[in-house]
Amino acid sequence: MDNEIMEALATVDLPARELRVVMAIARQTIGFQLETKRLSADELGKLTNMRRDVTSKAISHLLERRVIFRVGGSRGDIGISPVGEWLFYEEKQPCLTETKTSHSAQIVSLRHEASETKTPICLPYTKKEPLLTLSSKEINPPQADLPKSASSKPERKAPFGKAQMLARNPHAIPEQLLVDWLALRKTKRSAISLTVWDSLNAELVKCAELGITSTQAMTEALTAGWQGFKAEWIANRLAKSAPATTSAKPASRHTGFADRDYSRGLVDLGGGEHAF
Repeated sequence: MDNEIMEALATVDLPARELRVVMAIARQTIGFQLETKRLSADELGKLTNMRRDVTSKAISHLLERRVIFRVGGSRGDIGISPVGEWLFYEEKQPCLTETKTSHSAQIVSLRHEASETKTPICLPYTKKEPLLTLSSKEINPPQADLPKSASSKPERKAPFGKAQMLARNPHAIPEQLLVDWLALRKTKRSAISLTVWDSLNAELVKCAELGITSTQAMTEALTAGWQGFKAEWIANRLAKSAPATTSAKPASRHTGFADRDYSRGLVDLGGGEHAF
């Protein structure tokens, strides 16, 4: 911080709360090599750990003492005034009490009625430019009509759901399977769009090339809990679930006994007896 301002802060007669506000404003302006900066009472309250109403009163008093200045209105930028403009000691306004004489029952005030222009509420908002009184037309000039493209809100994308899927259903997927698939994606918080739907139909084309119908593919995907699938996944799942074919038993060597001639080479002795 500038040495002159540091010496002035050590000399000026300020309450502790106002001094904290001055230090916060100096940090946000001089600390960043800025002359002014827009600082609201809420922001200064957070920097000084004070309530907003306390901070607002401190700002008003500092403006009255010309320790700080504000460019513009009540929400304009704030900066630290040159030390030469500071009021180091608050000048107390002479306050004459009302007197009551013993000869009259009326109360007579010896001080002038203060008008709004003479009260401390009229704060110096700028030290560079004099305040001007503008008409309402100059404050709020009529604005030219903006083109509809700039002023209107961007159009929302049309929703894509079951109706759009049924309208673009080249593989004739049953409606109930589509409903179940949408419910599954909703539980997984996965949105459905035209891109997702076209990708699914592309995989169903590959499934058809492998001899898998769309109903089989969607059923297997729902059974597995897949929000999307590849044709290879469906083929592998169906291959694993297919029953294993029983291997053919080898031909037994113990066959043809009924066709053999067991009397061949033997001598028939009669009575069903044979001999070598």
